Amino acid sequence: MATIFKNAHLLDPMQGVEGRGDVLIEHGKIVGILQDDLAIGKIVPILVPQWDTQIIDLVGAFLSPGWIDLNTHVFHTIGDYCLPADDVGIRSGVTTIADAGSSGILTFDAFRHTAIDASKTRVFAFMDPSLLYIATSDAIAHQLDIVANPRNQDVERAAAVIEANREVVVGLNVRPVQRSGEGYSPALNTARTLAERFNLPLLVHLEQRAQEAVVSTAELLPQLRPGDIVTYTFQPHVGLFDGSGNLVQAAREAMDRGVLLNMSLSGSDFSTETAKAAIAQGVLPNILSTNLNRSNVSAAGSLATMMTHFVNLGMPLADVVERVTTCAAAAIGKSDFLGGFKPGQLADFTIFKWSDEQPSKLANGSASQRLKVCGVCRSGEYFHIERSPFEPEPIAEEADQPAFA
Repeated sequence: MATIFKNAHLLDPMQGVEGRGDVLIEHGKIVGILQDDLAIGKIVPILVPQWDTQIIDLVGAFLSPGWIDLNTHVFHTIGDYCLPADDVGIRSGVTTIADAGSSGILTFDAFRHTAIDASKTRVFAFMDPSLLYIATSDAIAHQLDIVANPRNQDVERAAAVIEANREVVVGLNVRPVQRSGEGYSPALNTARTLAERFNLPLLVHLEQRAQEAVVSTAELLPQLRPGDIVTYTFQPHVGLFDGSGNLVQAAREAMDRGVLLNMSLSGSDFSTETAKAAIAQGVLPNILSTNLNRSNVSAAGSLATMMTHFVNLGMPLADVVERVTTCAAAAIGKSDFLGGFKPGQLADFTIFKWSDEQPSKLANGSASQRLKVCGVCRSGEYFHIERSPFEPEPIAEEADQPAFA
């Protein structure tokens, strides 16, 4: 059966498509787009629908390529830190997610079986390069000196796991920790070796932990290659900015080389004031994500919440959508089938609108509306969403005003 999504406000940064239009899908893939002044691909069935064509009227709503969240934690069957993939993904309007290092190589088969293969959401992985890594609320792998221990690294065993899971491993997650007094990070060294061997990006955490030392930003950033990603970029104490809120020179040089900035929320590792200062300097995130886990649900909420916050910080909605579609797909090398409305790409869509419900804790009372997901299409299968799992309870009725002028 073919399906036509009609009367939506299309928003596809990959092709520069914006405005009211219709999208036709068949067999789980996009085959045509029709607007008043634009026709791409197969359009006749849109003009003259066949009897077996399903029509989904989206008047008053936005339709974008399926949202992609590249920093999540969804190995929920081990430890007490991660969330179910479909709560973070499909049920929150996100068609594709990547887990950010919740599993090392010894547990990767279990992670694939219980999270990747068992979910309706498309799940990729930035694999932790260590033999053992377990994500827990008390960071036990860090407390026990497992992460910084060089004996927790085995390049060849890690390479074998990547080789067996090439279709789902999209990069290496790096927590650049080191033992006090040592001048290197074993995990970083292993990850760099594997990234170069398999032509994969690094996802590098900019963070500081009380129980262990980390490679300083000044030392870390020059080691990163074009396409590598740094996350937790707008934090107030450790990262890309000095005490006055100015971008440090090593960060500017890394960005000029093509290192990507990913915005995620990690406890106190996000500052609205730092974000404002960064945007004022023209330093924009290349990617937006959530770092959703059990400890930050009330703050991060969902990818829609993070997107709302950056619209409120002054980024145009189209630019925000680009960060969770086109840019995110390109960062993991999946632009051939994700991130746009090109004929032949997978029919992954997110349907959303503006709502008068309480924006989020991030907004600090400065905004009156938030983005609300109301549907999702994953490889042609459509799901209506009444309320996402982590949405706050409504405090007002939705506005009767249209979502756009």
